Amino acid sequence: MANDNSKNSILQKALTLFCAHGYDGTGIQDITAAAGVTKPTLYYFFGNKDGLFEAVWETYFPILENPLIPCCRYENHIADYESDVYGQLRRIVAQFFDFIKNQQEFYRLMMEAVYAPPESKALSLSTGYFNRLYGLLEQFFTGASEAHGNMKGKEHEFAISFLAQINAYAGIWLAQPEGSPQRPILDDSCAHTLVKQFMHGIFS
Repeated sequence: MANDNSKNSILQKALTLFCAHGYDGTGIQDITAAAGVTKPTLYYFFGNKDGLFEAVWETYFPILENPLIPCCRYENHIADYESDVYGQLRRIVAQFFDFIKNQQEFYRLMMEAVYAPPESKALSLSTGYFNRLYGLLEQFFTGASEAHGNMKGKEHEFAISFLAQINAYAGIWLAQPEGSPQRPILDDSCAHTLVKQFMHGIFS
């Protein structure tokens, strides 16, 4: 009998399998076998594989997005460097780092999707979520550009390059085993370094 436990099990196993094998490499049979449910149960909750993939995003993406929403409302503290662009970008990075460490499988899935070929189903199903993420970051840089005129007209490019820099750190962290000297420590010091590197490009 279909129930919420079955639904949650399907979502969790689907995330693990999509993360490990990609959208195309994961079949309905793989998911139902891992979750211990029948195909009709999966279809009852999600309709098809596309619906399940989107449900994974709808479940996990807000865990990143919701805390970012207030962080991406720029506040003008131009007289106080620590509280202005630098400090607010550090807060955004801290939210990403927290999410990456606590939702490793989903962030792997995000990175796989964003770098997928243009014709990929995974990319087409996830594009709207990435647009929301870039939109939040662009909102921040648009607000900051009102106080810092040298940022005007570059808000979209800043959003792209800032997320790319975060993903560079995330990619190394996810690829290296725990204890590896090559694995960055996603902490306040790392956030400071990342933001300093990024701001050098803005204000140089």
